[in-house]
Amino acid sequence: MENELPRLEELTEKLLEKNTLALQYFEFYTLQGESADFQTIVHPFADEVKKLSDEWMELALSFVKREKPKYLYHNQVDNAHENLQIQAVACFQKDTKRKRFLERNKSIEYTLESLLKLII
Repeated sequence: MENELPRLEELTEKLLEKNTLALQYFEFYTLQGESADFQTIVHPFADEVKKLSDEWMELALSFVKREKPKYLYHNQVDNAHENLQIQAVACFQKDTKRKRFLERNKSIEYTLESLLKLII
C-alpha cells in the first residue's frame, strides 16, 4: 500500500544506521579485544535490531511482491533480515572472523540501499 512506503523508508534508514553501528561495534569490541556487557549493550542492541528487522521484512516482502523490482528479490530480503540478526550479536564476539563479518555487513548495506533507491 502507498501508506506503507514512508514506514518502509524509515525502517530501511534505521537499519542502515544499525548496520553502520554494528560495524563500529565490531571494530571496537572484536578487533580491539574489548568485552561488551551483555545486559546493557549486547541484549538491547540485538533486541532493537530484531524488532526493526522483523517489521521491515514484512513491509519489504510486500513491496517486492507488489512492485516486482528488477534487481531486488524475495530471497535478498530474507537474507538481509537473517544477516541483520546474526550480525547484531556477532559484532560483539571476539571470535568473529573479520572477512565474513565485513562481507555480511556489505551484503546488508547493498540490499537496504537498493530498496531505499526503489522507494524514494
